[in-house]
Amino acid sequence: MGSAPIHAIPDVQITLQTGVMDPPSETGSMEDWMKHTLEAPHHVSALALAIFGIVFGGTLSGCVSELVDDTADVDLGGDPLTDRDDALIIGAIDWQEASSLPQGSAQRANADAVAYVSIPRRGSRCTGFLVAPDVLMTNHHCIPDAASAAGVTAQFRYEAGATNDTRVDCSGFIGNDAALDYALLRCASRPGDVVGVVGLDTGTARTNEGVYAIHQNCDYYTQSNCRPNKKYSPGKVTRLTAEIGHDADTLGGSSGSPVFAADTHNVIGLHHSGSGNNGNGRGTVNWAVPMSRIVPAIQQRHPGLQLGAQTPSTPSTPSTPINTGDGYEPNNTLSGATRVAAPFNSQGARLDTGDVDAFAFTGAGQHTFILTLGAGSGNLDLYILNTAGQTLARAASNNTTERLSGTVRGDVIIAVAGRDGATGNYSLQVR
Repeated sequence: MGSAPIHAIPDVQITLQTGVMDPPSETGSMEDWMKHTLEAPHHVSALALAIFGIVFGGTLSGCVSELVDDTADVDLGGDPLTDRDDALIIGAIDWQEASSLPQGSAQRANADAVAYVSIPRRGSRCTGFLVAPDVLMTNHHCIPDAASAAGVTAQFRYEAGATNDTRVDCSGFIGNDAALDYALLRCASRPGDVVGVVGLDTGTARTNEGVYAIHQNCDYYTQSNCRPNKKYSPGKVTRLTAEIGHDADTLGGSSGSPVFAADTHNVIGLHHSGSGNNGNGRGTVNWAVPMSRIVPAIQQRHPGLQLGAQTPSTPSTPSTPINTGDGYEPNNTLSGATRVAAPFNSQGARLDTGDVDAFAFTGAGQHTFILTLGAGSGNLDLYILNTAGQTLARAASNNTTERLSGTVRGDVIIAVAGRDGATGNYSLQVR
């Protein structure tokens, strides 16, 4: 959380089965916290414990053919592949150049991690985005097999007015899934260390919630020689099935682009198709595969692959406990956690730079945890841990409010951790 306006953050629906659910392998004990410093990435995920979903049905949008030499610094929109339904423009075009996004905004930071993906083996282009410092996600129909990954490059500054846009080798094939229409590629030189990594949200999308897509495109139906610069397309969720229907404008070539929740700025879906094409790139709805289905599938097939913007698996505690004198101290350790019971609303709680506050809680059903930064600076993140100090869930966006809700049975630790030099008063509610 930071200085951004307070947003209405949707609940991240989770089920915390303490003592039953195996924690992520990267988590560690409270003692491990003291060996690490809390890093401050561009974004952080409101990751929950998700259950692997069923496969979906639907049509796919085509990548767009590259009609010029792939080594040139220009590309034409070209014609979509004819064996797929296109991603579409819904109503009047309201996308804007990503280069016009305000510096320092969450949208601009997210745009930095999105790339123009050149696929020479297929003579086409798609969009992709970094889900780890060296891992690019795009669509399966863009990279249907390992052979298609040969020679793939990504350009993260393919924008209006941008210069010095270098091609990054992203030809390492990790894996893909035809049903979920995702593909993962390994990139050389860890571009995410420079441009950042998006956050992934495995929560449930809501009808009419605001979203935006960031993708590489232009309206080549009306201007055939246009340059597919990076675009920001606002919209909303219009339908919910096994996929997320949305009206953010796209076209063929936008395949593989991330769809972000407008309030959390984390990726809720992988855009891949559209419906109702009138033959001129206009239609009725675009479709994205939910991250709530993709992330568990990847975790199951690639258990060593850590996805999403990197926040610590567990919050870091200072080597010397910090006592803010807020009435809940000392509560910097598991053993020193302050006992609370629902309903709970903290009074005068405060966190200083490098501090972590721990609260012991015994759940007995459905509960909601809400953390709000008051007057202060930096970001605060919310963790739910088991009694061994292993993370069961975390909400760690760049917004001023973090929320987790779900079923909690048994003893857990609620941890409040700061980053970006966080200091100030906060409110913790347990319902």
